[in-house]
Amino acid sequence: MDRVAFTMKIRPECREEYLKLHEHVDGPLIEEYRRLGVRNYAIYLAEDGTLFAFLECDDFEAYKRAVEGSPNQKEWGKKVYHLFEVKPDEPGGLVMLSPAFHMDQETP
Repeated sequence: MDRVAFTMKIRPECREEYLKLHEHVDGPLIEEYRRLGVRNYAIYLAEDGTLFAFLECDDFEAYKRAVEGSPNQKEWGKKVYHLFEVKPDEPGGLVMLSPAFHMDQETP
């Protein structure tokens, strides 16, 4: 299983709209994520608009390729991408993080 973490950033003045949209994420999008092997996806929002996302899935590279052309992802993007400082699908819009610690890893 792949565990992936990344950051994105919305415009701070869009915080409430972003939260409101995420109260009701499109069912077809969630179903598609599950079909693509996503087991867990969580997003946390800081006061300054920084988003921290954590995703667990069977194969992250396969997931990325599949959602790139997904009609469900495109529809969701139309609803939320205008809130971002840099759209997640543009260079610099999604900053990948390297793992530093996970509790279930073996320690020496």
